[in-house]
Amino acid sequence: MNYIKSCGFVAYKRIENQNYYLIIKGLNGDIGFPKGHMEIGESELQTAIRELKEETGIEVNTVSGFRRQVEYPLSRIPNTVKQSVYFLGKCISYSIIPQETEIAEAQFVSYEDALNVLAFKETKDILRDAESFINGNEI
Repeated sequence: MNYIKSCGFVAYKRIENQNYYLIIKGLNGDIGFPKGHMEIGESELQTAIRELKEETGIEVNTVSGFRRQVEYPLSRIPNTVKQSVYFLGKCISYSIIPQETEIAEAQFVSYEDALNVLAFKETKDILRDAESFINGNEI
């Protein structure tokens, strides 16, 4: 079995006790969180930070204690599993600059709106975990 790994962030900002999450719409139409492939010599966190900045221009403070991973087979590549690792980050910049070669749209949306538009069940589960983690730790 072959594995392809990507890493990204569930990036959020908090306004008046409500969390707003950064979601992207890729050029393929999928809606999710910013993420990308690891480069040689990078850690998962280094990849996530780099990809977030490249894809959206957003910077975050990483919230310790939150790391989620999902795996799924890639139908277009036989015997290959995609591993996606997500960290949680509180935004320290808010001006979104989408990477036009990869991102069709990027925006901050409420938790409820994010649940309604995210493309995959696994991504929605990660969002639920992030919301619970933030609220449980008053971050």
